[in-house]
Amino acid sequence: MRFWQKFISADTDNFVELVRISGLDPETDFRFANFEGMNFSNCRLRGFNFTGCDFTNAVIGNADFSGAIIKGAKFLNDGKSADRINTQMIIQKRKAIIAAMSSRLGDTLIKTSQAMYQNIDGKKRIACTISRRYNSRTPYWYAYHPRWDDFLRGGSEGYFVLGCMDLSIAFSIPLQDIDRIVFDLNVSKTERRQYWHVHIGEPTENEYVLIVPRKNSVSLKPYEFPI
Repeated sequence: MRFWQKFISADTDNFVELVRISGLDPETDFRFANFEGMNFSNCRLRGFNFTGCDFTNAVIGNADFSGAIIKGAKFLNDGKSADRINTQMIIQKRKAIIAAMSSRLGDTLIKTSQAMYQNIDGKKRIACTISRRYNSRTPYWYAYHPRWDDFLRGGSEGYFVLGCMDLSIAFSIPLQDIDRIVFDLNVSKTERRQYWHVHIGEPTENEYVLIVPRKNSVSLKPYEFPI
């Protein structure tokens, strides 16, 4: 089913937005589809029926398959499917990161949303997002959302914190450093929303860099902390 032909004129690369624009039915139009080359990064896929679909050559990114039907679907890495991504493990990883950041900032961070935390007076703020590892040139993928940016600017200290499911370290990037690179990042934008694409590369083992398109990569060593 070459459903992507309906997407050509759309001004977005977000799969869910493309489906909405094209008028396709998430419950019926994608069963047994081959998603070679399709990008699902940062998509929430609740309500989609992906029975028998082939995702082995798709970009999964941080896609959320909770609430989607994936019976018989094939994913990269010896047949592991999205239902085997343990949500509880992500929750525990985030808790560990928040605890470590609270210690670093010398203040307890309180949850305001799944990704956003602040201290009691709102002066210290973080936006924390997590990626599992993918077999690609840039093994960790994230989005940076304008609402997170606005939230961080509401305090006197703001940090964009990147967690990696398979690492015992995370990266805390101050808002002023994000300001220097954010407009060089690739962006997905529609009438309703936009977000910047954030990719971490690993040019050598245990060396991590922030990929900045058309510019030199930024070493993440100064932002690294143990969790």
